[in-house]
Amino acid sequence: MTVEITDPVVLSTIVQTAVLTLTLLIFAMSFRTQNKANKEAAYQKVLDDFTDAFKMLVDKPELNKLQDEMARIASPDSNAAPRSPEDRAVRSYFLLLYTLFERTHLLYRKKWINEDTWGQWSAFLETVAKHPMFREVHQGSEGMYDKPFLDYVSNILNTQQKTG
Repeated sequence: MTVEITDPVVLSTIVQTAVLTLTLLIFAMSFRTQNKANKEAAYQKVLDDFTDAFKMLVDKPELNKLQDEMARIASPDSNAAPRSPEDRAVRSYFLLLYTLFERTHLLYRKKWINEDTWGQWSAFLETVAKHPMFREVHQGSEGMYDKPFLDYVSNILNTQQKTG
């Protein structure tokens, strides 16, 4: 007995197999997309908590002495004088801005914000980068932030230094 492809049972089996295969592929792609979204949401939560930790330095001035202690631990031979409470608050604020700029730069690189929107953020970043404390925050952040963002900021600072 030969089976022909035009046989309704064979045709039905082929269609069912194709539909089942397509359904499994769609399910697998959906699962991967959901898994990626879950990972990004978890990372976003970490970034939010990180930002909240820096906000505490601004909101609770009594925590600002932590900056001097951390600087002493990081560079025990440094002769740098402890910062005034105002300088520590300004540095904490710049750390908050730095984190915000990094997150926005990441969204731009993922193409979640468009070129025009990033241009506005970049213009703001370039303005903020003119402050000496921002340069200090950047230099002290080596290796602690997203490398493409660190490179982007280094380029801005190097350009500003060359132009005046």
